[in-house]
Amino acid sequence: MRKILVLVFRYLSVLAAVVALTVIDFRVAHINSATAAFTYLLLILGLAARRGLSESVVASLASVLAYNFFFLPPIGTFTISDPQNWVALFAFLATAITASQLSASARRKAEEGEARRRELERMYEFSRALMVGDDEHSLGTQIIQHVSSLFDLEDVWFYDVATDSIARSSAATSPLSETLLREAARSSDLWRETQSHALVVPIRLGGQRYGSLGVSANTALPEAALQAIAQLVAIAIERARVQALASRIEATRQNEQLKSTLLDALAHEFKTPLTAIKASTTTMLSRSTLNSLTRELLNVVDEEADHLTSLVSHAIELARIGSGPVQLHREPCSFSLLLSSGMAQLRTSLEGREVETELEPGLPLMDADPKLSELALRQLLSNAVKYSPAWSKIEVRAKEEGEFVVVEVANAGPGIPAAEQDAIFEKFYRGREARSRIAGSGMGLAITREIVEAHAGRLWVESKPGQGARFYFSLPVLQSERVKKQTASKQVG
Repeated sequence: MRKILVLVFRYLSVLAAVVALTVIDFRVAHINSATAAFTYLLLILGLAARRGLSESVVASLASVLAYNFFFLPPIGTFTISDPQNWVALFAFLATAITASQLSASARRKAEEGEARRRELERMYEFSRALMVGDDEHSLGTQIIQHVSSLFDLEDVWFYDVATDSIARSSAATSPLSETLLREAARSSDLWRETQSHALVVPIRLGGQRYGSLGVSANTALPEAALQAIAQLVAIAIERARVQALASRIEATRQNEQLKSTLLDALAHEFKTPLTAIKASTTTMLSRSTLNSLTRELLNVVDEEADHLTSLVSHAIELARIGSGPVQLHREPCSFSLLLSSGMAQLRTSLEGREVETELEPGLPLMDADPKLSELALRQLLSNAVKYSPAWSKIEVRAKEEGEFVVVEVANAGPGIPAAEQDAIFEKFYRGREARSRIAGSGMGLAITREIVEAHAGRLWVESKPGQGARFYFSLPVLQSERVKKQTASKQVG
């Protein structure tokens, strides 16, 4: 009813303007018919520019009637005596309506241009607000607040797939179906909800689904603009996700660097007292006046000091490898020599343990860093000792496969769950079952992987719970050995 009253008032005001202009032209100015026609045209153009096409058409018809009645002879009647005046009257009507349409069209285009400008400004402000962010509120809360304030929307809903949560604007009282929000997030089309009178658009970027955005259906916001808002929201969510991931990666990197630095510092601090202990035991053992018991105890201290010195040296080496890229010093090396040296280094740990070795006959030399390759093998042997019963044996096998020598270290431990078989090679990770009962830093396998991958090899594990674990790693065969074998095979052929 109110709209009808407003429309009636607008038309009455147009008629009043025509009446006022007629009084001025006819009673006050006493102008001729040609001048009166121009004044009516000016009024019609003004109404078309300010009001719209419908008001200007009403003004055109009213002006034609007034012009006929007051300015075309016979004056005071709606009849026209001269046929030329009919032509003039219809020309005036056609000109008035055409001018009204052109003026209204120009006004409409100007309004559309202004609306697009405001829409672009809002989009810019919206994207800027999302990019700047607010640490005090969650991203979902920020999204509904910015959409509500910048686009003059009372009811806004946002469904987040990652947290399976729905955020609502403070004025959102309409009961929009949560099921619809979730279904819209899985689709690629805009949805209309008839009961709550709402529009719901999915939030997607590429093939990734982030959620959905719902607004009240009585908004003047075009569907294309709503979909553009959804795209900006998707970009903001992806940006926040990438930033969070980068922050976690940086925090992990700094944490690992700190642990490596602390390990290196502690290892160096241990070296000073160990050197003093070693010097003292060596000096005391050189004396011939010691009784047998004292000499035996000093020998134990001297051997353990050597063992601790070896462990500290290895810890320093691990810290250096874990804190940066692995630097290789390649040279031809034999796996059998690496195995002998590694087992000698672990003689105390391997004491009383059976180590079964099986090396393929004619195993070629490897193109590897002997020191680091031995360290990698030693880490796997030490790992087998830690995680298997004292009565069980450890198996070491090596064979040639293509361009690599593949080494296997097997133990009869409790095995590794399938869910942890990739994670155990990460730095500082330790299996759930082993954390509380077996000492360790979680660095051994990570260091072994870095050494092996620096040689362009591969490290992997095969294990089933209760059936032990078999670790494999590969190191490249020396190029001259490959050429020698290829030449020999050609000669045989």
